[in-house]
Amino acid sequence: MHLDTGVRRLAFIAIVGLATGVVTQLGQGILPDGWRQVANAISPWLVVAFLVGSRMPDQAWAAGAGVATLALALAGYYAMTELRYGIGAGTTSLIFWGLGAVVGGPVFGVAGLTWRVGPPRQRALAIGLVAAVAIAEGIYNAVVLSQPAVGAGFVVAGLVAPLILGRTRDDRLFGYVATLPALALGVAGYVVFLGLYRAVSGA
Repeated sequence: MHLDTGVRRLAFIAIVGLATGVVTQLGQGILPDGWRQVANAISPWLVVAFLVGSRMPDQAWAAGAGVATLALALAGYYAMTELRYGIGAGTTSLIFWGLGAVVGGPVFGVAGLTWRVGPPRQRALAIGLVAAVAIAEGIYNAVVLSQPAVGAGFVVAGLVAPLILGRTRDDRLFGYVATLPALALGVAGYVVFLGLYRAVSGA
């Protein structure tokens, strides 16, 4: 790999990651009540990792890019809270979102690359993963946070994801089929993630 190419790739990851964190923090102050949860959700960050991973040359780069993007998003977010409010990162939040970066980053980074260059059925699985995480976020918002409008927004985003990401009719069809098992895994992941958060918060 040419050195300049690698440097440009790393710069791209850094810029996108930091910008994601900054935009998220600003969004929490700009969006109206209720809808601020959109800027406090994991699925948009995972989609960013997916898109960054899709621009990488191989799976190792895609996995690393996914982790780095989300870790830098976390850094950008807390840098903004420090600049705007003088509030640094709490240990619980760092652990919670850091785990999201370490676990979700490589999965969605590789999924993004698969979506771009993988065979049809694997592309469908990647598309289904994006759809499922948005729908799972919607269920969480509607049921746990009692924000039905926000929840419906996430569900709609998940339902249209295969239409947007699919290149062919088969991509879209099998993307919807793949959403069902991926959704089961997504809901289970949310339960484990939230249980871990509560455990860390109570420690």
